[in-house]
Amino acid sequence: MQNIAFSLALIVAGGVTIQQYPVFAKTIFDVPPTQISIHNPSSTEGQRNRTTISIGVPENAGASLGRVVLTQMVNVDRWGWSSLKPEVYMGRYSLRGRGVKNLAVAELSKDQTTLSIILDPPINPGRQVNIVMRGFNPDAGIYQWTTQIIPSGPEPVVYYGPTLRLGVYRYNQRR
Repeated sequence: MQNIAFSLALIVAGGVTIQQYPVFAKTIFDVPPTQISIHNPSSTEGQRNRTTISIGVPENAGASLGRVVLTQMVNVDRWGWSSLKPEVYMGRYSLRGRGVKNLAVAELSKDQTTLSIILDPPINPGRQVNIVMRGFNPDAGIYQWTTQIIPSGPEPVVYYGPTLRLGVYRYNQRR
């Protein structure tokens, strides 16, 4: 009976050690970022905008943030990501936060529904990053995006974040 128990223990222990080989390694968050928001201080159609995506990476995240992906939900109009030159600043969101160029690269899908932002260098746990995208507001309407948060590293596991929402209002000429 002891031989069977000892053999069973070796099989179980052997199974655990196999999981440590790089072939099976994946990059995951222990605690994924959930504090994600989008800001646009200019909410009238046609106005110049400064759309800012803010992401807080928890101290116990276990991995750095490498990429964020926003996919616009079905809408008549597309959000105008006219400038794909994001600026990045750290800390709390601020209307006048000054970003630094060349710390992120933005890519827009051919159908212009998916914006992928690659952070270089990745954002370490315990930090908040603000990604500023400049452009012009589209026509009045409600714009929504699903979010994907991706850690930096080999074979990252994709995490789905909250839905982000912005309202753009019609210009009122009667004022």
